[in-house]
Amino acid sequence: MSHSTSRDESVGLVDALDRVLDKGAIVQGDIVLQVADVDLVYLGLRLILTSVSRAEELSGKNFGHPERALTPEDMAYIENLQREIRRAEENIPKLIDLGHPKKAEAGLAKLVLTLVELIRKLMEKEAFRRVKKGTLSSGEIQKLGLSLKAVKKKIQEIQTIFGLEDEDLDLDLGPLGNLM
Repeated sequence: MSHSTSRDESVGLVDALDRVLDKGAIVQGDIVLQVADVDLVYLGLRLILTSVSRAEELSGKNFGHPERALTPEDMAYIENLQREIRRAEENIPKLIDLGHPKKAEAGLAKLVLTLVELIRKLMEKEAFRRVKKGTLSSGEIQKLGLSLKAVKKKIQEIQTIFGLEDEDLDLDLGPLGNLM
């Protein structure tokens, strides 16, 4: 994925947020809450927004455990995710016959699923970075991959219920372009 874009090329919010997470951002500020022109509460803020892979790079710390072997708890978690993925795959064809829900429900489902998909895509991009850097154990990689797959399958299952396609899970942000 290239990080350079031309002026005419639109960038979705997922890509823009991914760039912020990849590069990191620091927001610093002071807020004073007043009532009747009397300062009552001072709030000093320092927010660091970045991905774990970038934080590891900047701090020299490794937040993962690449040398850790799979534990019985890891195996149970992985097996549970695999069962959930199979269940979702089996249910998708059955859900097609349920008919169409009301427009309001479909609109709300579209909004919620779009936000969930935005977060899932951001998490997936960070997961790829962590895997590429080698900071995760094989168990963490497997659990992470299956968790992301399970979320995607659940999104597809709910899409089927509401008659939504993948391209429906996007929002037009006007001059900012599309969400994804």
